[in-house]
Amino acid sequence: MRLSEFKDEKGIEVVAQLLVPISKIVSNKENAAIQKRLKDQGGSMLDFASAMLRNSPRAVMDMLAILDGKDPEHYHCSAATALRDVCNMISDPELLSLFGLQSQTPVSSGSASESTGVPAAQPGSSATPAQSTSRRKKKKRSRST
Repeated sequence: MRLSEFKDEKGIEVVAQLLVPISKIVSNKENAAIQKRLKDQGGSMLDFASAMLRNSPRAVMDMLAILDGKDPEHYHCSAATALRDVCNMISDPELLSLFGLQSQTPVSSGSASESTGVPAAQPGSSATPAQSTSRRKKKKRSRST
């Protein structure tokens, strides 16, 4: 679940529960170094996710459990669900704000906002690519009778 989906008292409870694992994650020196680099120079949020998973796996599992409404002590995940849930977690701007970070869409997210390298068509222009200039246009012939 995204942080914004928790409302009222439940939202306060979830934030209170998340602060403990978040403090463990940001207090790790390697995580903190990547977090600082992201703030100062930008970079990939996937680097931060990878560092969290390597350096603070239990804290990440606690966060995933809390966001899933489960008891962290009894939470289990597979590699596939961990990957999916961590990608969801790092794409949640409200959650990242608790880390002092801004959201960035991961490259593999399939986001519609992701650049595909093809510029968008401008209003009033043809959506098809320009044709080669070597091709001559046919002139209209008028028939004389």
